[in-house]
Amino acid sequence: MPAKKKATKRPTPKKATRASSKRSAAPKSAAPSLADALAEAAWEEADRALAEALVECDALSAATTKKQRDNAMTLLTQALSRAARKRGLSRISELDASEKYDPQRHELAGPVAKMPRNVRIAARGVVRGMDVLAKSRAAPVVRKARKKSG
Repeated sequence: MPAKKKATKRPTPKKATRASSKRSAAPKSAAPSLADALAEAAWEEADRALAEALVECDALSAATTKKQRDNAMTLLTQALSRAARKRGLSRISELDASEKYDPQRHELAGPVAKMPRNVRIAARGVVRGMDVLAKSRAAPVVRKARKKSG
């Protein structure tokens, strides 16, 4: 006579607890919000403007006459300005302007013995809001020596 099989007790399914039945506030397949859609559109516009600048860069490289180079440089400058504007970037300082030296906004062009009071801007910097992304390149302003009277 065969031995009787021992009946195995099957585990009973546990009742769902409150913690496991909670769902996240935003479903994973939720549609993007309006803000996300606008941000994505802005990035696409900026990418297009940057692509135009790259095309203008090639036009500048291919220019053979001074007039062609000048025109290509103007178009490249416009395309880069448009791309920067789309990304919220703006320029600081004016070329060849004399400004009070600020180490947060200015990068000295070369080594100096002591920190200058004033600098002359050689290349403009870039900011986004209050964040300096690229400091203005500057050279120290050399003060003229006073003549001794007498």
